[in-house]
Amino acid sequence: MRKFAFAILALAFAASTATAQIVTLNLDSSQAGQNVAPGAAIDWTITVEVSSGDNAGLALVSTDLMASNSNPDVVDIAPGNEGSIDSTMAQFSRPLGISNPAEGGATTGYIGVQRGAPGALFLRQIGGGQNTFGVAGASIGQDANVQAGVGQSGPQTILSGTFNAPATTGTYTFQLENAIANVLVSAETAPALSPVVAATVDTASNGSFSFTVSTAQPLGDMNCDGSVNLADVPAMAEALVDPAGYAANYPGCDPLNGDFADDDLLNGADIAGFVAALLAP
Repeated sequence: MRKFAFAILALAFAASTATAQIVTLNLDSSQAGQNVAPGAAIDWTITVEVSSGDNAGLALVSTDLMASNSNPDVVDIAPGNEGSIDSTMAQFSRPLGISNPAEGGATTGYIGVQRGAPGALFLRQIGGGQNTFGVAGASIGQDANVQAGVGQSGPQTILSGTFNAPATTGTYTFQLENAIANVLVSAETAPALSPVVAATVDTASNGSFSFTVSTAQPLGDMNCDGSVNLADVPAMAEALVDPAGYAANYPGCDPLNGDFADDDLLNGADIAGFVAALLAP
């Protein structure tokens, strides 16, 4: 497996001694702890929090998104959504920042690059770094104006994405691995170099999530998240008026999860039962 230059380059300017600076990476999903249907869309979001009082904010972050070896089946994890890179983290992604080369038609490798065997692809080195060297680069690291305080005012979203749940039933776990991070010692004005130091990275506290793939969904669970609640209302409405749209937006979900009349049809006769299910304690 080849190693990418951005992490090595940035770490070359980080202190080699252990430090007390803490960078906490969190991996969350709306489907965490839920029962989902085979093929259901699984969303994920990685956020970062940085200790304060001992550094000047995040300078570089990189992590892999992996599937647990104990999962009942394999799945391809698609690269994250480029549109989920907000204005703060854009300075960590090429061309403004320093990140991996783009692959598969993307414009940046910040969103992760797929590695592994087809059908069991994971994401390698999500993230990137600010240009802390004080001099703008030609193709990457074009912005040498360092942002201070990144990750210190609350969870900062690094990236979000989705993949489809496997067909095989059982409980699945996904986690962050091989994480590294640098923090700023101080944020200087270019062309001065902003010194950085390697931080201690915590992925153990909230760096994983699990869900269970099940073919048995509760009656009324129209979005296949394992629960019957107000989140099912728009899905039920779409299933009633636009079955094709429902199939596209909720892959793997059976519209007959809303068949309260038990006549193997989904129509207006099911609405009263659906409302009762929503109001049930």
